[in-house]
Amino acid sequence: MRMRNFTLFCGLLLLVGAVAPSVALGHTSKAAYDWHVGDALLQSIGFPVGNQAMAPNGDVVTIVGTGSFSADGKWATGGGTFSHHVAASDATITGTFTADRVISFQFYGCGTEGLPPNFCGGQLKLAITATPDSAPSVHLAGALTITCEVGESAPPSAVEGVRVNVYDVINFNKPVPESGANIYIQP
Repeated sequence: MRMRNFTLFCGLLLLVGAVAPSVALGHTSKAAYDWHVGDALLQSIGFPVGNQAMAPNGDVVTIVGTGSFSADGKWATGGGTFSHHVAASDATITGTFTADRVISFQFYGCGTEGLPPNFCGGQLKLAITATPDSAPSVHLAGALTITCEVGESAPPSAVEGVRVNVYDVINFNKPVPESGANIYIQP
């Protein structure tokens, strides 16, 4: 009798193991998502315009953007605007950026904190190209890291925010706490 129960238990585990991945597939890092950083969608629910990061020299960048991505396919679309406040001169440099591809994505989960089940969190790192408004022929390569704390598997060290590294120019490597919000939505 014990062997029969054990065999039945193992059979049920195999069945659940075969069904569970297909149920969970909708919310994995292999899915496609829309990404939002301080954009009109987030503003419509009460968050401020943009999200900010600070460089070691005190410069601050504000990012507003939206697009789509697939971690599995490593593709990304979209882009947005940036505003770089230069601390030393009190000048502001504005411009646009485009999302070129996914560098990495760490999925944290979906539908927590009372959010809809397709609102997800994680850390997305995009390869971007930034173009200052004052120099439209200049195209600067960089990386935009977007962290959204939504999800049960968000590490305690996760901080809602952005970081922007414009390679060989400036690294805004410290998110400004509570300066804005980000979200990933699975269409």
